[in-house]
Amino acid sequence: MSVDHPSNDRHSIDDLIRARRTNMFVDRERPLSDDVIHELCELATWAPNHKRNWPWRFASVTGGGRSRLGRVVSNAMAAHGDDPNKVTKALTKYERTPNILIIGSIVGDTDERTAENRDAVAAAAQNLMLAATARGIATYWGSCPRGSHEAVADFAGFDPGTHIVGIFYMGHQSATMEVPVRPDPVINVIDN
Repeated sequence: MSVDHPSNDRHSIDDLIRARRTNMFVDRERPLSDDVIHELCELATWAPNHKRNWPWRFASVTGGGRSRLGRVVSNAMAAHGDDPNKVTKALTKYERTPNILIIGSIVGDTDERTAENRDAVAAAAQNLMLAATARGIATYWGSCPRGSHEAVADFAGFDPGTHIVGIFYMGHQSATMEVPVRPDPVINVIDN
């Protein structure tokens, strides 16, 4: 089966990749619809994954769920002995955008497969962020705080052992960011 790709599509994709910015400049009063979240998650699942095991898991958090997530994370951080200032900050930080998306990666049947799953889920997250950018949706990829992976996985309804690849802040973009200068890639050329 052959798929036609118009030549101008490449420029659109290149521009989209260069336009994507991590930011939280969002309309805090305008949540994303469930349909948009579903569409973005579906596009994420087109990422390559090893052995077609579909390792990604998604949980959409809105409304009062965001403050519940803050309490779950804050309690886990406190139990882990984290800095009290960070513990306090965690209580409200998930309320900075109208939508939070938790993305997890399932445990594999070997350590290598678990690592491959995380790589695939990271690729899925990039798909999601690019698709969001194309729709005027701002995204910010936040790490799951140390010591809270199990608590967040449980909160999200994921299986035990699911690694939280990211907690994504999302919302309709309200401002743009300056494009940062990127260094040229370092490419080692190996011939013979």
